[in-house]
Amino acid sequence: METTVIHPGAKVSPDCRLGHYCVIEDGVVIEPGVEIGNHVVIHSGTQVGAGTKIGDCCILGRAPTPAATSTVRKRDLPPLRIGKNCILGSHVVIYRGTEVGDSCFFGDYASVRENCRLGSSVLVGQKATIENDVEIGDYTKIQTGAYITAYSKLEDHVFVAPMVTTTNDNYMGRTEKRFASRRGPVFRRGCRVGGRSLLLPGVTVGQEGFVAAGSVVTRDVPACKLVMGSPARVVREVPREELLFPPVQTISQIPSFDLKRQNALLKEELLQALTQVVEKGQFILGENVKALEEEVAELCGARYGIGVASGSDALYLALLACGVGPGDEVITTPFTFFATAGSIARTGAVPVFVDIDPETYNIDPEQVAVKITPRTKAILPVHLYGQAADLDPLLEIARAHGLKVIEDAAQAIGAKYKGRPVGGIGDAGCFSFFPTKNLGCFGDGGMVVTNDPGIAERVHMLRVHGSRKKYYHEMLGCNSRLDEVQAAVLRVKLKHLPHWTQRRREIALLYNNLFEASGLIEKGLVRIPCEASGNLHVYHQYTIAAKDRDLLQRHLKEKGIGSTVYYPLPLHLQEVFRDLGYEEGDFPNAERATGEVLSLPMFPELRDEEVRQVVEAVVEFYEKLG
Repeated sequence: METTVIHPGAKVSPDCRLGHYCVIEDGVVIEPGVEIGNHVVIHSGTQVGAGTKIGDCCILGRAPTPAATSTVRKRDLPPLRIGKNCILGSHVVIYRGTEVGDSCFFGDYASVRENCRLGSSVLVGQKATIENDVEIGDYTKIQTGAYITAYSKLEDHVFVAPMVTTTNDNYMGRTEKRFASRRGPVFRRGCRVGGRSLLLPGVTVGQEGFVAAGSVVTRDVPACKLVMGSPARVVREVPREELLFPPVQTISQIPSFDLKRQNALLKEELLQALTQVVEKGQFILGENVKALEEEVAELCGARYGIGVASGSDALYLALLACGVGPGDEVITTPFTFFATAGSIARTGAVPVFVDIDPETYNIDPEQVAVKITPRTKAILPVHLYGQAADLDPLLEIARAHGLKVIEDAAQAIGAKYKGRPVGGIGDAGCFSFFPTKNLGCFGDGGMVVTNDPGIAERVHMLRVHGSRKKYYHEMLGCNSRLDEVQAAVLRVKLKHLPHWTQRRREIALLYNNLFEASGLIEKGLVRIPCEASGNLHVYHQYTIAAKDRDLLQRHLKEKGIGSTVYYPLPLHLQEVFRDLGYEEGDFPNAERATGEVLSLPMFPELRDEEVRQVVEAVVEFYEKLG
């Protein structure tokens, strides 16, 4: 103690214990119960909280000194502040301008640069380095030899394993551009980073994300996902039992559909595509629209694709392009989304309904011929739930009567009928890119595909107010263009569609197997989807027919499981079509379906475990029902 130098302007509590050869500069405040080892230097203005223990040879509150060649400007920094009950090992260096919360621990030779913010109970391991302007949340652990680069942000309960290296510099050399663009990684709450991993500038490790040891992280890590490799890629989800903060169970614990999971996986690709659109500044009928039209047409086995504003407009414009108009009749199904019949009515034509096949829920071809009159202009089958309607007999009927066949494939992109892709089989095919569709954009969007050059030309004109040449109009059209932003999103997602379709089919097969094993099918309580012979079903929906459907849906809701009824009222009984003269009982199969169908959770990112939970909940309901 007698060899320690204490400036008269320092305030040192009388009960503090100071070692030999220490220097306490002007303005230093040392609260009661602090223990300080030998050869410690505490620079001016530093505040040390009560009960803190400081090891030998520490340097606290040191002001940074830029190198002679540095372009970094010297900053006026406030004094170092260290909270209560902290423990500092030997040779720890903490610079001026930093704030350290209570109960933090610093291993031997740890270093914390200027202007950092450390929360409570932070651990900085032996020889770990925290560069300047870093934010660290409560209970975060940074282990031996880890290097946290400047401008990084670590939220609460983060774990950084030994020898992890972070970077923040996209530019070489000492330039203003380099310093202006520096961005350290962001570590979200509860994430964990394995030993000797490398994180590139600006990447974010999502909440409870897990980076395997030795990985090179070049892109954002989604929340609750395990990544590994060089470059690191998603391997699997972090098991629920390993989460520090498992999500609170809500009403939508297992949703009917969840776009957030898909968008998280595609975030980097989507942002890159959107950024390119913004930078090019072409937002209407740009290069992405043209490319998407060609790609979707090829997928459907069609020569032409024409992007439009929505699936509803695709139907409307295809009908107009096929010559449907006031006084005409179009035969279709009463068991579908309203847009099918609504688009017919928009043209001035009359929807003529035909009952459905009770197994596939699609239009029954055997009932079509009797509905044909001299005013019939087209047949509009719907590929409902992702399964193709029985097209060959419909095409035969159409050819015999000189009718057009317009496929409503809004729910069925990628589906096949006897080996042929839907959309390109009839005279025209119509698709919706609504966000919940198998291929969905970030709003509304649609497309018409066709092999008929005349139909293609008319749809092209109709979508731009009936003009072939700007400001010269040959027919009455409308403004219905697929915009460039949506096309860019769709082109990113289109590359993943084959995998998503396969995953949907795997989920459907798992559902089928679980229901068959449950005994519910044998008891007549549940009927699972039927995939017609020769069809490739893409399962836009996994729709069962269920006894006591409404009670079952209520039970699933109470269990936090989403489900939807597509559709609760057939089109022929809708108020808007009352003038057509249909009555209850006209289409018994469609009417029966509205009281039985229930679509269970179905999307490519749905986990097998969640499928099992859904089926278990259905089984539980019928066991309770007796």
